[in-house]
Amino acid sequence: MDNSDTNKKDIVETPKLPDEIHYYLWNKIATLELKPGVKLSELGLAEQFRCSRIPVREAVRRLNVEGALESQPQRGSFVSKIDFEEVKKVRYLREVLETRIVLDSFDAGLLTPLLPLLRGMIMDQKNMLSFNELEKLTDADTQFHDFFYHLQNKEFVQSHTGRYDIHYIRARRFALGIERSDKERYDDSLNIVIQHERMVDAIDRQDRQALQDELVHHFRNINYTLENIVNNDDFASMFKF
Repeated sequence: MDNSDTNKKDIVETPKLPDEIHYYLWNKIATLELKPGVKLSELGLAEQFRCSRIPVREAVRRLNVEGALESQPQRGSFVSKIDFEEVKKVRYLREVLETRIVLDSFDAGLLTPLLPLLRGMIMDQKNMLSFNELEKLTDADTQFHDFFYHLQNKEFVQSHTGRYDIHYIRARRFALGIERSDKERYDDSLNIVIQHERMVDAIDRQDRQALQDELVHHFRNINYTLENIVNNDDFASMFKF
């Protein structure tokens, strides 16, 4: 018997246990509670979930496939660094696909009747900023963008936009200022909300070209923000170039 495993009498395993461990770790990594470079303890996780190492290893295997972890022979599994090149690829896909999604809805005349709803979403985002609720702003930002995919049943496109890409998700937290305390933190968050408002203003004016330009500028914003962040010694070690 492996003494490093928990006692058999304490082990309660179910078929869903690898899913539970995977969900737990993925969220810890996505929110940067587990920082890039941190080593995982399979034994510690087995003890926490009162299970053997088998479901832990299955969860770790999945996270490796998803890019959230990196396993090193003889050393163990570590939280992956944020891949800057992967972030840029995902950003490009979002720019191309989501710009088309929004413009298709604009051309179909679906957006103008929804202006009150869109402006309400912007107001909610401003209120979150005023109370420094940046975690809520992250969710509100996601909901704002998701909204357009539902208008013409284009939800299937989201699977191609890196919506669940662990590198892009973590990078967004930096772009929104959640992980930072520097003087530009609030400005970056405010900038994102202002860009949302400019998109809605373009819809209100029926200015298709301005809407397209604002969308492209908005999606490229993360590149500019991250390039400044990664030059900060406090964060550079979290990224891979």
